[in-house]
Amino acid sequence: MQIKEISEIVTLCISLLIPIIGFVTALVKVIKDRNWNLLKSALCDFVIKAEELVGSTGEEKKNAVLQWAKDFCQKESIKFDADQVSGAIEKLIEVSKKVNKRNDTQSPDQQQENSPQTETK
Repeated sequence: MQIKEISEIVTLCISLLIPIIGFVTALVKVIKDRNWNLLKSALCDFVIKAEELVGSTGEEKKNAVLQWAKDFCQKESIKFDADQVSGAIEKLIEVSKKVNKRNDTQSPDQQQENSPQTETK
């Protein structure tokens, strides 16, 4: 083989390597996104389940959700990042508090007056 042929083969390999690296990088990102979306969906269910732990503190409920998430990740072969999962749990709790916000300054009678009533026909 001459140096020119070796040079052409090396050039060809490098030119093929660049798209392969791009493809593998994109594939890894898609898999990570799919896994994260799967975990976020499960976290919603875990937070709802934790609300059923009557008599538990907020910290105990959060720890239960973290443990369930860790178990879920092991089962689904997803890398568990405690900080990222904890942050997602905090966001879910924040959203839940906003959605379930009640005006505590009103009496129960005032709250009933402000709630929508359906007409009977």
